[in-house]
Amino acid sequence: MNADSDIVRTHVVDERSDMETELAVNRGLAVALLDGVREGVKIMQDEGVPIEICSRVLKNKANRRASDWK
Repeated sequence: MNADSDIVRTHVVDERSDMETELAVNRGLAVALLDGVREGVKIMQDEGVPIEICSRVLKNKANRRASDWK
């Protein structure tokens, strides 16, 4: 039973991390559109978004997820 709870706990932590990254990306995209790309990148990096993701979402709207801020 302990192994099951460890699996569930790990899954929940992974989901939370993904949600936090998604929110950070969306904040960064909003700032980039309103205040410039440099400020958007700064917001994302300050919140721990990997530079590869920052580059992907800021360079081309087609590379954004459906849930990303447009």
